[in-house]
Amino acid sequence: MQQVEALLERRRTSQARALLRPALATNPQHTGLLLQSAWADYLDDRYDDALATVRQVLVSEPKNDWARLLYFELLLQKEDSAEAERVIIELLRENPEHAHYYGRYAQLMLRTLNVAKSRQLALQGLKYDPDSVECLSAQVVCDFIERPGNSASQALQQLLVRHPQSAHTLLLIVIALQQRGDRAEALSIARELLRAQPDNEELVDLVKQLRLATHWSMLPLWPVLRFGWAGSVGIWLITVIVLSALRRSDPALAGTVGVTMLVYVAYSWIWPPLLRRLMRA
Repeated sequence: MQQVEALLERRRTSQARALLRPALATNPQHTGLLLQSAWADYLDDRYDDALATVRQVLVSEPKNDWARLLYFELLLQKEDSAEAERVIIELLRENPEHAHYYGRYAQLMLRTLNVAKSRQLALQGLKYDPDSVECLSAQVVCDFIERPGNSASQALQQLLVRHPQSAHTLLLIVIALQQRGDRAEALSIARELLRAQPDNEELVDLVKQLRLATHWSMLPLWPVLRFGWAGSVGIWLITVIVLSALRRSDPALAGTVGVTMLVYVAYSWIWPPLLRRLMRA
């Protein structure tokens, strides 16, 4: 079991299964082995198999914390937020000073867009463990949601100091850099994360988005990429003001500016999806 645990920590599930198979053949009802088998299925995205094994364990040991925690994680994958909340509340009721459970509950609240409750849970968990990665990560995400564009998150600074190599930390740094407009730096870190987790589809999508945003041909769209709708509105207002002024002084130049803006708008609509297809090819 110690060997399997070490392999699962490094996500070497095929090697873990090779050890588990003969052990389970000898001890088919061993709770620890069954849970390790379920975790291996979970890491390989075989959620139905993992769920069946966890339910088997919970029938014999309904109060097993590891089984209930994995059950909670599987419910998140199944997007069953109501049942997941029931499970994590039960775990917290029995373990009121367990920071990890507060952090996971906070992450669940973020999925349901209950930012206020998520922050409250994260802060409560940090009282018991100031170094909790889950609680600090939830607090950072709350900061990003409530104060978009502001990278001065105290929780992020704590996360950087206490867990500098954490995948959570790096991913949150990528989000912070992306919101601040430093997409080249965000892409560099995201690529490092993807090298460590090449099967992570969310990271693959994130790297693709950042590659698209940092392509040289997207430079004319920088105001829109950097400021979003505010950038679009700003460009529109500037165009209206310039055209109004030019119509009186130089109608020909006003026409040229108008045509240029039409080309720019068409470019902003047509080129990004076309570039995405080209990059995919």
